[in-house]
Amino acid sequence: MARTRIVELAQAAGISAPAAQTAISRLIDRGVLEAGQLSTLGVPSAAQQMFERGTRRIFTPRQMSDADLWCLVAYSLPESLRSVRHQLRKHFLQLGGGMLGSGLWIFPEYLREEATAVLMALGARQHATLFTAQQPHFPGTPRQAASAWWDLERLAALHQAFLENTNSLDASDNTPSSAYRGYVAMVDSWRTLPYLDPGLPGSMLPAHWPGDDSRKRFLTLSSAFKEPALHFARSLLAS
Repeated sequence: MARTRIVELAQAAGISAPAAQTAISRLIDRGVLEAGQLSTLGVPSAAQQMFERGTRRIFTPRQMSDADLWCLVAYSLPESLRSVRHQLRKHFLQLGGGMLGSGLWIFPEYLREEATAVLMALGARQHATLFTAQQPHFPGTPRQAASAWWDLERLAALHQAFLENTNSLDASDNTPSSAYRGYVAMVDSWRTLPYLDPGLPGSMLPAHWPGDDSRKRFLTLSSAFKEPALHFARSLLAS
């Protein structure tokens, strides 16, 4: 794809050309994009796989029921992998894991493959054992356990921020150009939430959890904007 076309797509979403050029350069430096001949840009295979995983996570947010399974990850790293401990904690938090204690994490079972991929990428898979569990026996109430294992206040604030950022978007305003701008803004505000929020069952969440409203709004706006936004992007690239 021509670099100029990507800049035009960014401008149509309300991003200035200089800001778009800077973002493209950073993505090239990070290996997310690669520069080709005649000012074209491509997506490396590794980045394409990352986008595919991200698409599933972002656009199909999951919500656990009380009957769903859990995945426990227990690991003990040798001193030679001491530096990996911090990396594991960082990646597991970004994956939506809850920390039970040193070297012990809990995830919804549907995140098991992603947790395994993190362990393998950091060279720690041989030091970890993963368990599938049906029903944790909490030390107190389920909500007390969730508050201890996840930063629910931060997650609630992020959901509330998404609701505020998208409050002006109207699902009925689905003309192609408006839908495109709304779709880009919505996804940009939403994209980190499905990673940080594991989708805990309602029995573990505080009353009036804002994640319920933000998830519904995302799905509603996504359904309304997706097709006209795609039509707009394709027409701009074909012009």
